[in-house]
Amino acid sequence: MEEQEGPKVIKIHLIQAAMSLGTHLGAYVILVYLSVALSVKYSGITFITIPLMLGIPVIAYRLVSHFRDENKMPFFPFPISWIITFLMFLFSTVLSCMVAYLYLRFIDNGAFSANVMAHMEAIVQATSETISTMTDPVQIEHMNNYIEFMRQNVTWFCSLPASGLTKQLIQQSLMWGNILSIIIALITAKRIRIK
Repeated sequence: MEEQEGPKVIKIHLIQAAMSLGTHLGAYVILVYLSVALSVKYSGITFITIPLMLGIPVIAYRLVSHFRDENKMPFFPFPISWIITFLMFLFSTVLSCMVAYLYLRFIDNGAFSANVMAHMEAIVQATSETISTMTDPVQIEHMNNYIEFMRQNVTWFCSLPASGLTKQLIQQSLMWGNILSIIIALITAKRIRIK
């Protein structure tokens, strides 16, 4: 039998690749959510939480670029890169938000919301002390309105059931995942090089 000469076909199972990458990213996001939950209770952990949160796009980029390099593809067009990255964020959101829901529903028993409200009251107390030293009535009115607005939002957020908190988390994760997937796809795309 003769081997046929022709264009080399590269087959990638996008869903399978995205699920695998999304599982890895989801595990990292679960670690971030854990550090957020602990930082609400123990404020010293905030110094770890912020770099972990900022590391999500870096980890996502590393996963996609590792996938691209591991498969040794001659080109990695933007649409494929974007689809893989978007689906990776989608599967990551499903995994991490499912774990967040299970934690909030069965383990937390309202401790997260209570800690957030306690932090809010500490912020209101500190801001009230600062307001008492102000002399400009316009600034005082502005600060009081800001405190009331912040208190209403935090009270609304903390009054949500576990499913409501998870829905908010899903919306935020999907929005940021979509934005980051475009940026990461632009960076990781590899064009065909004409020789």
